Amino acid sequence: MANTLHNDFLALKERCAYLDKKGYVIRDKDCLEEYLKISLMKMLIYISALDDRITKNETELISSVLGVGLSDTGGLTRIKKMITPDSITDSLQRIVKVFIDAQSDGEDADYKALNSFVNDLGVAFMAADGETDDRETAFLSRLVYRLRVFGESYVKGIKSSGGLRSKSSPTAPKAPAQAAKKDEPKAAPAKKAKQEDNLTLDQLLDKLDQLIGLMSVKQEVYSLANLIKVRKLREERGFKQPEMSLHLVFTGNPGTGKTTVARLLAKIYHRLGAVREDTFVEVDRSGLVSNYIGHTAIKTREVCESALGGVLFIDEAYALTNKTGQNDYGIEAVNTLLKFMEDNRGDIVVICAGYTDLMEEFLNSNPGLRSRFNRFIEFQDYNANELRQMFELYLRQYSLKAGEGVSEYVEAFFEERIRNKTEYFANGRDARNFFEKALSNQADRLAKVKDMSDDELMTLTLDDVKGVAL
Repeated sequence: MANTLHNDFLALKERCAYLDKKGYVIRDKDCLEEYLKISLMKMLIYISALDDRITKNETELISSVLGVGLSDTGGLTRIKKMITPDSITDSLQRIVKVFIDAQSDGEDADYKALNSFVNDLGVAFMAADGETDDRETAFLSRLVYRLRVFGESYVKGIKSSGGLRSKSSPTAPKAPAQAAKKDEPKAAPAKKAKQEDNLTLDQLLDKLDQLIGLMSVKQEVYSLANLIKVRKLREERGFKQPEMSLHLVFTGNPGTGKTTVARLLAKIYHRLGAVREDTFVEVDRSGLVSNYIGHTAIKTREVCESALGGVLFIDEAYALTNKTGQNDYGIEAVNTLLKFMEDNRGDIVVICAGYTDLMEEFLNSNPGLRSRFNRFIEFQDYNANELRQMFELYLRQYSLKAGEGVSEYVEAFFEERIRNKTEYFANGRDARNFFEKALSNQADRLAKVKDMSDDELMTLTLDDVKGVAL
């Protein structure tokens, strides 16, 4: 691992040296090659000193990867006190910016590869001492997430300004194309989702990045992915690791992306080797519970077996325990599920999802649930700006465009809807429903037009969206 990282670092140094010669600068004409090494050192020193000690294994990794010998580890601890997470982020963002500037000019400078190296180096460094520290994982995950967001935002800024950039590189460019964002419809209960075996881990994380909003959710997924990487490295080096549960609880209102993220996370788990099969099975109460005595256990077991080796996603899981009728068999389904999880420990991951308050009641209904599900990811409601972005995403997907004032009206519409939120507010589903109704209004309007132009056919007007009611 150290040899691979060292080779990757040398390749990055060579690229930085090339960009230095081409006239790309950080600030005050700092040498990009040296700035990279210093920025990475700052990151590793900060991670190391989070647990107030720097081990021999950590200093050896710094030496083998970055080629820097360390002797005064006490001095490094003092230096760490002068380093802040913001200063580390700022330094690395400056390098990302130069890489994007160069890439947009047609140079070979992949900023995403730079981000991946930063993450891989951090993971290897955290694995070096053989001990788990959540502070280290949280710091690295936040850092890499901020680099990803900064990179995407900067690329979009170049694109929206028509290629005009600050004077850190010779010429202004065309920004790199970005992958299209997609809204993934909910899969049928107890049916395996279509597999995408060709997507790598980085591609899956990119796909996660492309989802609108969900900033805290993305950080949680990055942190979980890094934790799995660190554990695997430590196990490979013979360090004993405490047992870790990958079962999760997704909490939040409908339409906040829980199912979409669960599908991606199942594939991320597989690419990381946390599960052996690229399998995702989605089910709800109706897929587990039967109305006949003795059938629920069989039905639940069959669903669990179909997800063995992969991920089982139970939507609205609280519905299994919030019905107390005499002939309700939801509790039987829960007991069968818990037994299957125990009998197949380490060979199935279960993700339960639902409203925050109701999921608390669900977990409190059985001590076995609370002990097995101890990781939570909260999905916040979307704001008006994010819902407007979703509406515009649907427009792009169908090669449509917004007429004058449409985007502003849509955002104002959702601001009002959120301000007077009712139980029928459905987050992303509202954005989809709004788009479909606007499309229907356009169709009614155009049906009366003779000899319409292509532009009329592909444009949603202000009248089309003003006629929408949810």
